[in-house]
Amino acid sequence: MAYFENIQESEEAISSGPVPASYSKRIGAVIVDILIGVLAAAPATILFLIGLVGGIRDADEVDDYLTDDQTAEVFWEAAAGFWIIAAVLGVATFVWAIWYFGYRQGKIGLTPGKRVAGIKLINIETGTPPGGAKGLGRSIIPSLLGSFSSGIYQLIDYLWPLWDDKNQRITDKMFSTQVVLDQNRKAQQGVSNGSQGISSGIGGSDPLANFDQGSSGDTPIIS
Repeated sequence: MAYFENIQESEEAISSGPVPASYSKRIGAVIVDILIGVLAAAPATILFLIGLVGGIRDADEVDDYLTDDQTAEVFWEAAAGFWIIAAVLGVATFVWAIWYFGYRQGKIGLTPGKRVAGIKLINIETGTPPGGAKGLGRSIIPSLLGSFSSGIYQLIDYLWPLWDDKNQRITDKMFSTQVVLDQNRKAQQGVSNGSQGISSGIGGSDPLANFDQGSSGDTPIIS
C-alpha cells in the first residue's frame, strides 16, 4: 500500500501548483553556487598572487641600486606574464558565470545549488523555466542596481523573500519569476520511496523508515 500512497501524494503535490521554496533552501543553494564560483575563479586568483609575489621578490633584490622607476619595471616584468594570463582567465570565468548562473539557469530553471536543494526557478505565470533572457536579466540587474546604490538594493533584494507572501525577491517580481520546490523531483522520490517500501515489506524492515526528512519529505540543506 505504501507504494500507491506515495504516488497519490506526489500527484496531489503536483496538482496543487508550485510551492514557494523556503528561505533556508534558497540560502543553501546560494552557498553551493558560491563555492562553485570560487573554485572556478581559483586559477586566475592563484596566478595573480604568483605574479604579485614574484614581482615583489625581484623588486626587493634590486631596490638598493636602482631608481624607483627601474624597480617598478623589474616588478612589472616579473609579474606581467602571470597577470595577463590571470586577466584572460578572469574574464573567461566572469563570462562563464554570467552564462551558467544567468542564461542557462533561465533556460532549465536550475543551478547546481538549486538541484542539490531540490528547488528550481520558474516563470510565475506559466510554471516553466523563464527562458535565457529573463535568467540573464535576473542575474545582471541586481549587480547594476547595487552598484548605483552602494549595495543597498542587493541587500534589500536578498532579504525581501523573508516577508514576501510568495517568497520572491524584488528582482523576481521584475521578471515574473519565482523559486519553488522541484515537484517533479519530489514525485520521482515518492515513486522511489514507494518501491523501497515494497522491497522492505518483502525483505524486512526499512532501516531508513524512522529517518526524519522534514514536513515536506525533502531534507533541507539548512534547517
